[in-house]
Amino acid sequence: MDIQGGNRFFFNFKDKRGFLSEEESHHLVNVLRKKEGEKILLINGKGKEYEGKILQIIKSGKKVKAKVEINKIIREENPPSKEIIAFIPLLKGNKTEFLVEKGIELGITTFIPFYSDYSIVKPKSNLFRRLHLKAVSALKQSGRLIFPKIYEPICLKEFLQNFPFKNSLNLLALPKGKISLLDLKENILKYKQIIFISGPEGGFSADEIELLSKQGFLSINLSPFILRAETASLTLMCLVTVLLFHLDKF
Repeated sequence: MDIQGGNRFFFNFKDKRGFLSEEESHHLVNVLRKKEGEKILLINGKGKEYEGKILQIIKSGKKVKAKVEINKIIREENPPSKEIIAFIPLLKGNKTEFLVEKGIELGITTFIPFYSDYSIVKPKSNLFRRLHLKAVSALKQSGRLIFPKIYEPICLKEFLQNFPFKNSLNLLALPKGKISLLDLKENILKYKQIIFISGPEGGFSADEIELLSKQGFLSINLSPFILRAETASLTLMCLVTVLLFHLDKF
């Protein structure tokens, strides 16, 4: 049975054999109708893709658990040469999850969800879990093998006052940004870390812009038009990752 290009299943057990999560077991058994003995693709977000096998399917009422084993490594992914860090605003509906999903498809390595002075949405207790589940789904779909780092939602002002990143290229999307991303194409290769941020629905406060400026963020202009918060964030991710890709340094 050829499993190349098939569905991937995420696991987090340490031994050769173990159970998939409730969500992964449901997808394996109830959605894809996989059976005991079938071969599958397994990933754990640590840079390797494995050929695996379904050992046992246990059903209890509406719940299902699938036990699988790892057979062999079939593909590996090297760590990225650059860390691409996206500050993503907390937005209404499922838009923050959408940004994580698309960011993973584009190659973002770190996500920092944030709320700020003019944020309409504040963090909820289940947000981190929702982002993690969306990230697992996007990782499997995109073919990436290294799981991105996802922060718990942070208060932007507090984070900027103890900014942990040094010697990075920091980009801030503003409607009247002073530079174009193309102006940076010669310098972008010098940095191992590229950090970027765009605002929530209400934009940034003057205090936040001042703090960002003090941390070395360069203001860039994404469009001559007014962009929605999710459009600006996605555009910024696309521009940075596509530029790096075409400079052959991705």
